Amino acid sequence: MNLENIVCRKEEKFMISNLGDEVVLMDIQQGHYININPVGSAIWNKLSAPVAVKDLINLLVDEYGISTAQCESDTLNFLQKLRQHDMLNVQ
Repeated sequence: MNLENIVCRKEEKFMISNLGDEVVLMDIQQGHYININPVGSAIWNKLSAPVAVKDLINLLVDEYGISTAQCESDTLNFLQKLRQHDMLNVQ
């Protein structure tokens, strides 16, 4: 995955609930629950429509006031985890 990729969350295979500032998903096919922490939940919510990874990172840098380098590293790692769990469409 790179900064030019367009990403969007896959919702069709999950039941999704918001609990406070966290998102909990249940994989309908496998019955697994996935709990996403508040920052991950903010990212998940921003993925409701297709967005370029670089634009997502810019939004997060502005919102959280963190360094671009740290945000890029953390966001790419999180997106990779979503992709590994088949929770993300990547173009």
